[in-house]
Amino acid sequence: MSAEHWGRRPRDWATLAEPSNEPLFAEVLERLGVGPDTRLLDIACGSGYAAAMAAALGANVTGIDITPELIEIARERAPDGYFVVRGMDYLPFPDAAFDAAVGFNAFQFADDAVQAVREAARTVRPGGLVAATTFAEPERNESTALHLALEPLRDSAPAGARHLPYALSAPGGLARLLSDVGLVPVDTGEVPLQWAHRTVDEAVRAVLASGGGAMAIEAAGEPAARAALEQAVAPFVRADGSVRMNNVFRYATARRAG
Repeated sequence: MSAEHWGRRPRDWATLAEPSNEPLFAEVLERLGVGPDTRLLDIACGSGYAAAMAAALGANVTGIDITPELIEIARERAPDGYFVVRGMDYLPFPDAAFDAAVGFNAFQFADDAVQAVREAARTVRPGGLVAATTFAEPERNESTALHLALEPLRDSAPAGARHLPYALSAPGGLARLLSDVGLVPVDTGEVPLQWAHRTVDEAVRAVLASGGGAMAIEAAGEPAARAALEQAVAPFVRADGSVRMNNVFRYATARRAG
């Protein structure tokens, strides 16, 4: 999955997808102790929704993402932050540059998750924290129905293209990943949240704006992707036409020794 996939519908991602995860962002920023003058690195920061929340708490925010179109929006959302277009496997920052680093739903999409977390650990000071989040198991997330609806379409995607949203979703997966690079476990937990959309169209657009949605469109065309998603979202449509899907996310935090 490339930057191009995530950058095709950046405004839809920024307004329809990322805001649904605000409770997760808030919980993890609190666990990291983010506040005035915290030097925070947001890895795969997307359109900067979480970065803007951290900036509002007084943090000095740096964000990195592979997608230029999303970084442009992040700069709008957190104008005092510093944002860089770059992948997460090799970070362009010196050792011990930050008090904390976080990858919100990020590391499962790295070329090498262990390498990406190792880089995150390198950039935090001794005693600093690293956090990672991801979906809980697929069966505990109602939005899994939408991912599954697109899988048959993505089967014809170019060789080497990957969409692995649940790669770290097994119990203990995040904590093991952090421990594998020598970080000291601090905390784990879960955050239930609801993906809420005013209409079916907004729910569909939110998914089509993701990297996985872009891959499905590329492989099978937008009409096929829309039709698959509209069918998959039908069980979650309420009488007023709005859509509600209950999901569960996991987080883990760990400390750099020293």
